[in-house]
Amino acid sequence: MNHLDTPPASPADDNPYLAPAAEVDGTTAPLDVDYLNLLVGPNAALYRQRWHLDSPVPKPPRPWHWPAFLVPTYWLLHRKLYLAAIVFELILFGIALLTASASPLLMVALLAIPRVVIAVSANRLYLHHCTRLLARVEGAHAGQHNRIRAELQRRGGTNVWAVVIGMAAIAVINTVSRLVA
Repeated sequence: MNHLDTPPASPADDNPYLAPAAEVDGTTAPLDVDYLNLLVGPNAALYRQRWHLDSPVPKPPRPWHWPAFLVPTYWLLHRKLYLAAIVFELILFGIALLTASASPLLMVALLAIPRVVIAVSANRLYLHHCTRLLARVEGAHAGQHNRIRAELQRRGGTNVWAVVIGMAAIAVINTVSRLVA
């Protein structure tokens, strides 16, 4: 075999001091779905199903969320959607103020509207919150996978203490409002 039959050597073949080329596979960098699992926490599989993340055809998130309908403020606090919980409570308070002199049936009917709206939009709202938080953390710590994971675990998941504090705050507000009335 003569030297013309062999392929030309690359500069890396000539230098014994260069590190061997690293094999690149898809498992080295975590996918956004794995990061979303870190953000959601223990119920990640359930939310992946609700959000249709594993679906071969893109679909919008499932439109109804029972916990968000039954206990909306506490669900929002539990999932660290603090601003949404405050806005929701302010809306309920505004409706209660506007309908205070109206019939109790009208008040109950009008107070049910925000609960239905939050139940219909809860999955989409939570997915939006998670993807926005993920983009913010990835932008702040680009390329630092361990730092991203640590930050997502810190900022994601659930917050039981927020629910407890929310329950206490609502109990105090209700007690004060009854004393004033």
